[in-house]
Amino acid sequence: MRSVLKKVFWFALAFGIIVQIFPRSNALEPETNSTDNLVIQEAIDNIRFYSSYNYQTLTVDKLNRLTADFYLPVNYSDVSITYSIESDYLLINDETETITLRTGDIEVIKVEVIDLPSVLKGEQAFVINATFNYQGDSFTKVYYGQIIPVIPDSFLGGSIYTIVTYGKMFFEGAILTLGISLVGTIAGFILALFLATSRLIKVTEQDNKLMSLIKIFFNKFSAIYITIFRGTPMIVQASFFWYGFGLFGDPLLCGLFVVSLNTAAYIAEIIRGGIQSIDKGQTEAAFSVGLNYSQTMLFVIFPQAIKNAMPAIGNEFVINIKDTAVLSVIGIFELFNQAKKITGMHYRQLEAYAIVALIYLFLTYTVSAILKYIEKKMDMKPVDLVSSN
Repeated sequence: MRSVLKKVFWFALAFGIIVQIFPRSNALEPETNSTDNLVIQEAIDNIRFYSSYNYQTLTVDKLNRLTADFYLPVNYSDVSITYSIESDYLLINDETETITLRTGDIEVIKVEVIDLPSVLKGEQAFVINATFNYQGDSFTKVYYGQIIPVIPDSFLGGSIYTIVTYGKMFFEGAILTLGISLVGTIAGFILALFLATSRLIKVTEQDNKLMSLIKIFFNKFSAIYITIFRGTPMIVQASFFWYGFGLFGDPLLCGLFVVSLNTAAYIAEIIRGGIQSIDKGQTEAAFSVGLNYSQTMLFVIFPQAIKNAMPAIGNEFVINIKDTAVLSVIGIFELFNQAKKITGMHYRQLEAYAIVALIYLFLTYTVSAILKYIEKKMDMKPVDLVSSN
């Protein structure tokens, strides 16, 4: 167990370092200096930079997320403009070109992106010094922007880019997945105790008519409940309660409700199998020392049955970690849905889903190892349960 915890620690430490250690430069707004020369000021107010891809205007936001070449106009009316750039990633072409816009032709120079920063370096700031000249007057306007990394074409490079760029989203999705699985398993276990007891309850000769009807009702209710929730997919149950009823008005609460109900049906059968695996002599011995039915179940049968069933209940928790992926259908951003969101950002599905698969594998392996350690410490030996799922 110590070696497993050591692996978990080093994995978490390495993951945190990759996501957090590399600093990112902040986006900078253009300076708002002004000049007394009205002609130059008009040029400053109206000058535009253009994308080399479709000649669209580069807004401040686009300039702060630059990935491709762009154009700089060399004049505005009678004002001539010269440029210098402070960046290791950009290069100004000395030759002028003419591009055609809706407003007419315009003379420009091209700024080429000669390199893109790696995702480990993060966004790289650059500075454009634009000097406006008119009849002997000049004024320098400073523009700021950033060149951002793009996802590499290779699988390995794309995977590293995805982890570093979207590591926080993966982490949030994993935490939410674990939380839903754990809460759903615990709530399902509590409900399953009632369901399992109801499934095993029997009418005796000592029961009056009312008590007999109550026992029959709970027995049938438990049987129907278990049949329905074990016989229909969780994804259908989630859609039914959310899109059919809009339960709780919150998809997360609705998802927890569905996982709990679904888990209860499976754990109820696990517990029922655990109870039936207890030798009948235990019950007879309890009755012989004066315990009634409720006391016998509470103090004699349940403790042994639950101990026998714990490995299977732990397995249900591991299953829930994987099955919560279906809750993406109702808009819960657990781990799988976070991956879907990420693929929609850069249209590279292989890397995102490969990373998610590894995270699921890590979670299930780690939880399984912890449960095995607990079982060993508590001396829980696997027992064949009659109705385990």
